[in-house]
Amino acid sequence: MNQLVYPSLAGVYVHLPFCDVKCAYCDFYSIAKRHIDPEFWKKYTEILLQDLGASYQKLIEDTPHPVLSSIFFGGGTPSKAPFFVLEKIIEEILLIFPKHTLAVEITAEANPESVSETLLKNWKGIGINRVSVGLQSLEEATLKYLGRLYDAASYRHVLSWIKNAGFKNYSADFITGVPGQSVESTLHDLEFAIQEGVTHVSVYQLMVENGTRLKEKIRMGILPHPRDEEQEKQMDSAIEYLEARGFNRYEISNFSKNGFGSIHNKLYWTGRPYLGLGVSAHSFTGARRFYHPRSLEKYMLGFSSLEDKDAQKRDQLINLLRLKKAQRIKDVENLFSEEKDRKAVRNILNEAEKSGYLNKSDKLFMLTHKGLKFSDFLLDKFWKI
Repeated sequence: MNQLVYPSLAGVYVHLPFCDVKCAYCDFYSIAKRHIDPEFWKKYTEILLQDLGASYQKLIEDTPHPVLSSIFFGGGTPSKAPFFVLEKIIEEILLIFPKHTLAVEITAEANPESVSETLLKNWKGIGINRVSVGLQSLEEATLKYLGRLYDAASYRHVLSWIKNAGFKNYSADFITGVPGQSVESTLHDLEFAIQEGVTHVSVYQLMVENGTRLKEKIRMGILPHPRDEEQEKQMDSAIEYLEARGFNRYEISNFSKNGFGSIHNKLYWTGRPYLGLGVSAHSFTGARRFYHPRSLEKYMLGFSSLEDKDAQKRDQLINLLRLKKAQRIKDVENLFSEEKDRKAVRNILNEAEKSGYLNKSDKLFMLTHKGLKFSDFLLDKFWKI
């Protein structure tokens, strides 16, 4: 008897790597360059389309009936790219996928330094229906610490521009834990975003990553190191503030009004397949993971993606411990083939319940507020099995 093959929701991520200035804390692959030759964008678009064709073939080998549910333009700073790049890529993605959800979520990230009212209206015209804007903070001292282009006035205008362009679904990103920030300033930022009508908020705790300018400046004593206890106070206050105003915390750092959770990010967190187009982007076919090297030069030469054979278990563990929802204990156990390892999983979950990190039944577990706060600790326990 032939096995039935069911369709699977899938998404596409497109990496546009340029920024005006590389933020001091950023460890994503991006290139600081204010002016990019239009001819480069034409060539990059051609390479992205070749990448789309090759990646789609790998996808349908493992997921024969993908249903497109989301497209996400990230970076870098997509608002620096000419809108014709996004227009052409959207057109070709919609053509190559024979099946789509009723309303495909199409998101573009924007930074206040490079977005404009005209660009936003153009985006709306080519089918983009969700904007994610990286505000991080409205305080000039905080923006300066982060290495942002700190024009607080333009930061205050950008959400109204998005609203005036006709977008009904837009998100603001903020960072907590920057030295000099306080609970009051964090809540002031969130209040501003809510008053401007955001449907989604991301609140990230500042991480000092290796290889960043921030790490080097802290090492040299030029900037102070973030304090864990201050980060915790600000994050706890942000969670309470947002949930009291109808923003459901559905993932460690993400909050949304009902019906406005990020469809694209949920694909990652629930193990759905997605294509990653562009330099440094990653893909998951439903069975295999691929990545492009962090080199624009190699990508422009048509350097093919590489398979990451070690990522599967790691990524699934990370994703299971991100979402604020009930998870099946069996899904964690099934990541391990040995019975002794599965027994270790159950022991870890039992100890985590005693410590208040999660609530569980015989079949399900769900992280508590404390568990979401210390999910890295739990991940480390599982990863050491």
